[in-house]
Amino acid sequence: MLAATCRIFARLAPGAALILWVCAVSAAGPTRSDPPLPSQPVVSSGSALEAAFSARAGEPLRQFGYDLFASTTDVAPATDAAPGAIQGDYVLNTGDAVLVTLRGQKSFSKRFIVDRNGQLVVDDLRPLTAAGLTLDALRRDLAATVAATWPSTEAFASLAEVRRIGVLVTGAVRRPGRQEISAFATVLDALSAAGGVDRGGSLRAVRLMRTGGAATVDLYALQIAGATGNADIPLRDGDRLFVPPLGDTVAVAGPVKRPGIYELPPGGGPLSVAELRDLAGGALRPGRSRLLRFGIGPAGEETMEEIADAGAKRFGDGDLLLIAPEREDRRGEIRLEGHVLRPGPRALAQVKSLSGLLSRADLSPTAYLAFAILESPTATTEARRLRPVDPLAVLNGRDRRQLAEGDTLHVLGTADVDFLTSEPVLALLRGERQPPQDACPGLVALARILAAEPAGPLATGPQARAAATLTGSRAPCPPLFTTVPDLLPLALRHSVLRLTGVPRPGFYPVADGAESTDATSGARETIVEPEAPHYELIGHVRRPGTRRLSAGTTLRQALAEGKALKRDVYPLLGIVERYDRRTLTRIYLPFSPQEISAGRADRSLSDGDRIHLFATEDIRNLVKPDESATESKAENETESSMLAALLDPTIVAVIGERTVQVRGAVRDPGGYPVADRTPLTALVAAAGGLSAEADPTVAELTTVTGTRSRVDLTRDGTRAVGPGDALRINPRPQALESRAVAIEGAVRRPGRYDIGRGETLSSLIARAGGLIDDAYPAGAVLTRESERRREREQFQRQARELERTLALEVEKGEPVKAENVALARQLAAQLRGAEPLGRVVVEADPAILRSRPDLDPLLEPDDRIQIPKRPLTVAVSGEVLHPTTAQFVSGKTAEDYMNEAGGPTRDADTGRSFLVLPDGRARPLALSSWNHRVETIPPGTILVVPRDPRPFDGLDATKAIGNILSQLAITAASISVITR
Repeated sequence: MLAATCRIFARLAPGAALILWVCAVSAAGPTRSDPPLPSQPVVSSGSALEAAFSARAGEPLRQFGYDLFASTTDVAPATDAAPGAIQGDYVLNTGDAVLVTLRGQKSFSKRFIVDRNGQLVVDDLRPLTAAGLTLDALRRDLAATVAATWPSTEAFASLAEVRRIGVLVTGAVRRPGRQEISAFATVLDALSAAGGVDRGGSLRAVRLMRTGGAATVDLYALQIAGATGNADIPLRDGDRLFVPPLGDTVAVAGPVKRPGIYELPPGGGPLSVAELRDLAGGALRPGRSRLLRFGIGPAGEETMEEIADAGAKRFGDGDLLLIAPEREDRRGEIRLEGHVLRPGPRALAQVKSLSGLLSRADLSPTAYLAFAILESPTATTEARRLRPVDPLAVLNGRDRRQLAEGDTLHVLGTADVDFLTSEPVLALLRGERQPPQDACPGLVALARILAAEPAGPLATGPQARAAATLTGSRAPCPPLFTTVPDLLPLALRHSVLRLTGVPRPGFYPVADGAESTDATSGARETIVEPEAPHYELIGHVRRPGTRRLSAGTTLRQALAEGKALKRDVYPLLGIVERYDRRTLTRIYLPFSPQEISAGRADRSLSDGDRIHLFATEDIRNLVKPDESATESKAENETESSMLAALLDPTIVAVIGERTVQVRGAVRDPGGYPVADRTPLTALVAAAGGLSAEADPTVAELTTVTGTRSRVDLTRDGTRAVGPGDALRINPRPQALESRAVAIEGAVRRPGRYDIGRGETLSSLIARAGGLIDDAYPAGAVLTRESERRREREQFQRQARELERTLALEVEKGEPVKAENVALARQLAAQLRGAEPLGRVVVEADPAILRSRPDLDPLLEPDDRIQIPKRPLTVAVSGEVLHPTTAQFVSGKTAEDYMNEAGGPTRDADTGRSFLVLPDGRARPLALSSWNHRVETIPPGTILVVPRDPRPFDGLDATKAIGNILSQLAITAASISVITR
């Protein structure tokens, strides 16, 4: 390391004396690690200053503070203000736009601009002086003026658009010149509008000049301490900003939180190490560090000195501070890695042996307990020593080897072991000497060993011979063989070939005698297949594993007459996997564990048979229900894919081929694999049994050939079904609806009532005791949830169409008034927020319903019926001067009722006026001098005068807007009928 440091400085430092001094400093401190001195220039894509400092520091350095303007765009800041968003103490001036809203005798909502004379001219009002007033003061003047002009009228004012001001920005900015910005803008906003400060400009000495004085803005204070200083001074029209060139700079490199290039305060003099470290955010780690100062001498040469006093002010323009911790190693640590629940470092003082490092509580469910690796550092070389470890011996206390500092125990997992029999590994063992291009380091290490030792134990031993007959998987390389590449060939050396008793035939490392075996020796066990006759129990059994096969052993004996099965084993399907030595193929024989345990079926076993039993939950996850809920579908697919990855693909295919679908009124509908012909009662039991609403007498069975028949499970429960069939359990017909209806108002017994299918309104009124004497059935209101949803969807669709029309007109460049666009958007917002009533027009008079049964409506769940008492009023709403409720008088005309409400407003559309009759029907009402038709207005009617769509003239949607205004008026009128 010393020689390397001297060579680095020989390339960069011009004087031999300086080189010798650095070497002497390094040699004087043998316990220290060498500081990260520059090794070669670092190319920077920023400014020339950044490139120069980066080359000197040996790491990329950026100028601090300029990222503040990194997201600056050419788009000017928005000036529209949301109504109510501006505080009342805002001082108005020429150019501000005020939204004035009147409600009452006079109603409108318009925008008015404060003119050059400082006045706000509102329609039909005297001019108001606005310039120089606060927004609250203007509101008071406006309210007083409106009250004097139109009694019973409320006035509201809010700032709709903020005026623009002009500020001149010059100096080192990307777009110097006059900037049009909001009156709320600050110095930072103006600089952003000018494209931000250029990297050649100063962030510490920005000058703000205006009539009456000047101020200096330091943007470092804003970014380092969060202090705004002068950066948030509100600008005025005519202000000037000047960004001078960049001042003196220093750089900080090394393990600090914010390495970079920093501008010195103007006129502040040199800084100390402590001050520079604070500028850089502080050190990344506590402890002593070496402080190196790289400066520029009088002749331009670079000088270096070690700073002992962190408080000495030695750093000025062009200096570089390099911070290097004296030590960066870790002491007293050992590590536990791999398939454990909490991998990472452990303290050597508390864990001194293998038995203290590893316990059963540390192991993950995927840990492999026959082989692990202890990795230890070596004193003479950088290579690390690998030694096999038997995890079971460690857990049982037989292996109590002492650990040393830097030791790491790697616990392998099933994925690591499976990779030993993967196709890339087998290909290398068969003779290929070049790993794939994207091979992991473990495969590269194996290829190098095989190429270096063509006559070695791996290239010519039993592993290579076994690889010729094995078929490997395409599993990806585990991370462990990337972290510790030499572990892959070591695990292969200690592997045995297991063809039975394991999920997959292949190489399985063992650590027998590991205490005395090093990385150069191999496993002592011969890699052979056991020759004694045997069979194997796999999966959901109490004691899985290999058993000796005696003559005449049957499947029922192997399962101990069912006692070997776990409680939640899947009862309808198990699989015997048999290897036929004559044809050299595997066959899969399904069986029913339920039938075997009951003694109704049995099968003789052969040598090498593998008996697969499955958990019910695993089968349900593998064969997903075809009508699964949407929210659980993704989770089911994940569990299914995980289980399919653990099982042999052929086993999964056999399970899928033998599935019977069970649908309808069972507790757990879905697919259920069966071994062969299975009784219906067993199939229904596997599906959780019949649900409470099931009707077992009308089940429907569809066979794989397409034949459909009706089945009575109470009599035909022993009837058998086979793979591919489908069974549906029909529910009983429901006499009652799932939810009740409510009847309120003028009935003798109001409340909620359960209804049957096909029940009508007249029967509900009769069940409620009939109408009371002062009931008014002509004004009955029936609200329905399905109708409410339909109206809500209609409102949302109309709002989208209105906004789409506005967008198209703006894109076409059509001359549309800004106030018309604002009103249309306000109308779209009203549509989105409108709460529909869902009213259905019905006839509720029992006498009429008896004579006209065709008018008697059918009820739906959650219907709400309200029978009002006989009203004595007629309501007038909409665009009238004083919406009111007038007394009903027979013979009174619509004009009479409208006159009692003060007559129409200026925004009224009297030609589209209509009546909302008591039963909810709407009828147009013509009000003109040539119309002599007499309209009969019954009590309880609402006379509605809608808003005139003329403000929307010029929009393509003017006709549609008229219809929308009428619909909103009808909705508001209907709600008023319900709530009064």
